[in-house]
Amino acid sequence: MFNAWKRQANPRIPILTYHSLNAPGLTYGTNDHIALAEDLKVIRSCGFRVVPVHKIVDAVIGSALPPAGNCVGITFDDGVDFDYLDVVRPELGLLKSFARVLREPVRCARQWTYWPRPTAVSFVIASPAARRTLDRTCIAGLGEWTDSWWRAAHEGGVLQIANHSWDHTHSSLDTVAQRDQIKGTFMDIDTWGDADRQIRQAEDYIEGTLGRPSARLFAVPYGCSVEYLHREYLPDFVSQHRQRACFETGGEYVTLQSNRWRLPRFTFGEHWKAPEDLVRILAGAISAAT
Repeated sequence: MFNAWKRQANPRIPILTYHSLNAPGLTYGTNDHIALAEDLKVIRSCGFRVVPVHKIVDAVIGSALPPAGNCVGITFDDGVDFDYLDVVRPELGLLKSFARVLREPVRCARQWTYWPRPTAVSFVIASPAARRTLDRTCIAGLGEWTDSWWRAAHEGGVLQIANHSWDHTHSSLDTVAQRDQIKGTFMDIDTWGDADRQIRQAEDYIEGTLGRPSARLFAVPYGCSVEYLHREYLPDFVSQHRQRACFETGGEYVTLQSNRWRLPRFTFGEHWKAPEDLVRILAGAISAAT
């Protein structure tokens, strides 16, 4: 559909975001797992390839050249077990994990010379207590929001584990790591103490569980822009929180001029709801960069 290997002087790279807990139905629009599988076909048919998100970050930071060709990055938010583990539901049958979808061959009518195995970053909520509560309040309460798979995923090469905060300041939690117990938003993580509990504490737990460094990337809960984080805490306290970049949502492309502490992403269900919407996003990456 597009010229797959045209080099871009000023690349615009879409980073796509999915949530594995969003799977109430069996259609593209009601199941992020089905959408991911179909979108990989679209990505390939349009002459794009999936590149590791850390390589996109490296290019923004200036520590490496941009990936060649037309590229996308893929991320998953919240870190439910379905990112990595298959599950069987009576009403859905086999729900393939995101990791399994990434590992399976991508079949489409047009073949490209080079299609590396897609990889993604899974942004996980660190607090075990928060995840136990969220498992009861947000999904089926079957103990499917664990960290049992993090190490295998991180070592396996398909998913990298990264930081999505200590507790997401989620409204269903009794207490959160925020001084005034303001929930349902991340906008009030605006002091060093709250930011340190949400980000550095989370990183300590994640890396302790992995037994090695994580991807060292942070995704802001709710996708919002928190001025204190991107202006002060993240750039000024790198030695403590250890993050290399921060992701929001916003529905924009990453460019070499992007602020590493405010990297935008496109979210399935918000910024595209059908394969043809994704085609338009990919086309925009090419037309605006040439």
